[in-house]
Amino acid sequence: MPLNLEVPDWGLVFPQLIVFIMTILVPLLDAFLPKARQYTVITAVSLIGYGAALIALIWQSGENKSTFSGLFRADGLTVFLSLSILVAAILTVLTSASYVEHLEGKMPLGEFYTLLSFAVLGALITSAAGDMVMLYVGIELSSLATYILTAFAKRRTTALEGALKYFLLGLFASSILLYGMAWIYGSTGSTNIDTISSAIGVLVSGQEQRDASLLLGLLLVIVGLGFKIAAVPFHFWTPDAYDGAPTPVTGYMSMIPKAAGFAAIIRLVIQGLEPLSDDWTVLIAVLALITMVFGNLVAVSQRNVKRMLAYSSIAHTGYMMAGFAAYRVTDGFSNVSDSGKLGVSSVLFYLLAYAFMNIGAFAIISWIQHRGRGMELEDFAGLGTTHPFPAAAMAVFLISLMGIPPTIGFYAKYYVIVALIEANLLWLALAIVVMSAVSAFFYLRVVAVMYFQEGQESPVKFSTPMLNTGIAIIVVAVFVLGLFSGRIVDLANDWTGAFTVMATTVHP
Repeated sequence: MPLNLEVPDWGLVFPQLIVFIMTILVPLLDAFLPKARQYTVITAVSLIGYGAALIALIWQSGENKSTFSGLFRADGLTVFLSLSILVAAILTVLTSASYVEHLEGKMPLGEFYTLLSFAVLGALITSAAGDMVMLYVGIELSSLATYILTAFAKRRTTALEGALKYFLLGLFASSILLYGMAWIYGSTGSTNIDTISSAIGVLVSGQEQRDASLLLGLLLVIVGLGFKIAAVPFHFWTPDAYDGAPTPVTGYMSMIPKAAGFAAIIRLVIQGLEPLSDDWTVLIAVLALITMVFGNLVAVSQRNVKRMLAYSSIAHTGYMMAGFAAYRVTDGFSNVSDSGKLGVSSVLFYLLAYAFMNIGAFAIISWIQHRGRGMELEDFAGLGTTHPFPAAAMAVFLISLMGIPPTIGFYAKYYVIVALIEANLLWLALAIVVMSAVSAFFYLRVVAVMYFQEGQESPVKFSTPMLNTGIAIIVVAVFVLGLFSGRIVDLANDWTGAFTVMATTVHP
């Protein structure tokens, strides 16, 4: 009997192929180009590559198809997650080139861009995964590149320490995640996410008590993915890794690996384990509350701005997880309530918003380090007088992280809160408001030091045209994207098209 083999639709994977080709091209250019031309050419190739992948992604939006026997999915969820990842990659290149080339002992720029492209490729694969195996491969590809980037400033002991902690804890988390996937496979007999959802729906229908193996698999998966997104109590690696890594790497770490982790949660937990939503929404709501409270309270005591932003990143993980807690299924297969749709859409929008405001904040720290200053709170003293533009930009990013209108950070929190209220989770919505008020203390403290304390002129004069351009672009985006947030949320709402692919795949 002849095999009915599917012909792969390579057009659906074009954005990922562009990034893959770039991961091969960049090290070749690094090896054969003269040293004097590497900075300009490799940076330009990286920006063009990510830009081309972004254009290809926008071109294929609205496809809602799958290929490679369901391993790869090009749906609305893939488009929006990949959009956020590629935007973060472009911002990382703009804000890191001069730092890598001139600071920290002149780190090899070609190796940096190669590792960055592998990390981006892994995150893109995760966002498009239709199978647990592909999802795991994508997460690990992104994680392995991130471990190396964390230790990229190899002459600094704090970088090596942070990378070692990140790597060792990451191994445990990856093992736990794989073990959870094994339990899910054992219960459903499949690694395909659509088939898993359908099989679990049959297993739990009409049953008051859940199968113990499914609940164990669910718990292990949440623990493993909780590490990837730095949720409490799986956050132990975050402060040391963020503090020790080169500053542009820290900005990248705060977004791209987190986006891969949230992509895995949406694909595996929300889509694959949707019939168990009554169980995991409660667990995620509790974790979201603990994460946002811990992150904000510990950030209050930090005087190192980079470390403060690390704990702030933990708090924002809690805000985003709260959107998942609003997920609700009414009745019927994949019949998601309005609050459930908005909950996931709000998380997607929050990821995009977070890319701009957080990478922007770390870009200002990089700018200050170029001028011979450090990362302590005192190093920001008088910045508003001596350097008005970077001080104003830092104030914009911090105010956006706090959630003040009309910045994009305000709308990010607003949509999460609306979803929670519609899902009758008023207590969690109030927690976000209260914790945002707490965060005002440590965010505005930096602003106060910049504008109300005397400081000295920077000891080093250094020109950073690309970094300045990147900061200016991010400042504009923080306001413009906030004003047009409604259209972006409409694009995020296309994630429900993933269920269209699921229905046609599982129920032809």
